Amino acid sequence: MNIIKSKDNNKIKFIRSLASKKKRDEENAFIVEGIKFVKEAINENQNIMYLLFGEASFYKSDIKELYEITYKSGYEVYVCDDNTFNSAADTINAQGVIAVIEKKIYNIYDILQNYKFVIVCDRLQDPGNLGTIIRTSDAFGPAAVILNKGCVDIHNPKVVRASAGSLFRVPYVYMDSDIELIKALKEQGFKIISTVVESEYSFDDLKEENKICVVIGNEGQGVSREIIENSCMNITIRMPGRAESLNASIAAGISIYEIRKKLL
Repeated sequence: MNIIKSKDNNKIKFIRSLASKKKRDEENAFIVEGIKFVKEAINENQNIMYLLFGEASFYKSDIKELYEITYKSGYEVYVCDDNTFNSAADTINAQGVIAVIEKKIYNIYDILQNYKFVIVCDRLQDPGNLGTIIRTSDAFGPAAVILNKGCVDIHNPKVVRASAGSLFRVPYVYMDSDIELIKALKEQGFKIISTVVESEYSFDDLKEENKICVVIGNEGQGVSREIIENSCMNITIRMPGRAESLNASIAAGISIYEIRKKLL
C-alpha cells in the first residue's frame, strides 16, 4: 500500500481546491466526507472519481471494511497519513474517508415533466437550511428542488452534510431568471404556492391539485415580490402559540408536509 505523505500531492490539492464554489463549478465535482455519506454515494450509484482514506483510521473496522469494498470494486482509492488527510478534510473531526464525486446534471424540463411536486428555494442563504429542505423533500417526495440566483451552492460541504445523503436522490437545477422559471412551471401545469408571513389563506384553503410547486423564501426577506405576484396562491402557517416566526427549514418542513397531502 503506497501512502501519500505530502500535502502538495495533486490529489490532495485537488480536494482542497473544491472548498471553493468556483472550483467546484469549473471541475464539475464536489466532496463528501464520512462513512455514512460515502456509503450513500456508493449505494446511489454516484460517479465517484476517487476516494481518500486516512491511514490512522484503519483501526476502525468500518473504515477498513469500506476500503476493502471500494478497492476490490475497482474504485480509484488512495491512502494518506493523518496530517495529509486532515489538510484535505473539511470537518474538524474527520472520520477517515473522503469521496470526490462528479456532479449530476439535470434538465429543468425533464424535471417538470417527470415530477408532480417541486420545491423552489428563493435566495436561501443558510447551508443548513438548504440541506434540511433537500432532506425533507426526499422524505415527502418524490420531489425535485429548484434554486434561483442568490441561493447558496447546493454542493457546499455544509449543504451536503445537512442533506444526509438525500442530495443523491433529489434532482435539482438552478434557474437564473425567476420569470423564466415561473413561465416554465405554469406551462407544465404547476400550481405555484408561495409561503408568506401574512396571508388570508392557510393550508386548509388549498384544494387537491395534479401538480404543485411550493416556494420557500429567503431567511430574512421571505419570498420575492416578483414571485409572490406571479404565484397562484400565497399561504401562511397559522401559529396559535406566541412565537413570532419559525426557522426557514422548519417552516419549509411544515409546508412541504402539508402541501404534499394536497397532490392528487
